Amino acid sequence: MKKKFLGILLVILLLPAFLSARSLLDVSLGFGGSFTNREGMSYSEGIKDPKNWMFGGEVAVRITVLQAQAMAFPIECDDNGQGVLLLGFGSLNLPVVGSLLFLELGLGPSVTYVPSTKENGGAYYILADDSDPLASDITFTDALLRSPLYLQLGLGVEIGKVGVRVRYLFESESTMQSFIKTRSPMDLFQLNSDSLSLALSLRMF
Repeated sequence: MKKKFLGILLVILLLPAFLSARSLLDVSLGFGGSFTNREGMSYSEGIKDPKNWMFGGEVAVRITVLQAQAMAFPIECDDNGQGVLLLGFGSLNLPVVGSLLFLELGLGPSVTYVPSTKENGGAYYILADDSDPLASDITFTDALLRSPLYLQLGLGVEIGKVGVRVRYLFESESTMQSFIKTRSPMDLFQLNSDSLSLALSLRMF
């Protein structure tokens, strides 16, 4: 029974790749921006405000329809320090029109880290409850468990080795820690904010 299940799973994973004539494996690097409009601002006002934009890089590894992504966005913190928002996604990369157009559906954790400076007195994390414990007081794993989960919904176009990906990134009220406790998928859809992201990618192989 176990072998039969694994065989069916393998067929399900490989079939889209054969039908779409896509390679089974690819690795891509990307760069792009993410726009989040703050409350009380119209869209036209918000898009002109540099504080509503983040720019960063990403790496994505796809095996048939399964994809792993890592994104990094430098950010400005409330104390005027410079930090970095790290996002990781386990996602589905589903062909829509052959190898030209694809759909991305993902879920993953985040961590916001602010390195030590003369002004802040030590490196720290910014957690989902807006607390900012020093990095010396908690581990990276603890910060990961207590930081917001993110949902991803996007479309991508790839011509040759160059691609464009348009995504919505949704920050959930849930953290990995709270989701492990409740195990309620609906909690993931209690959202704090959403961002529109545009990225250019280059397929390495």
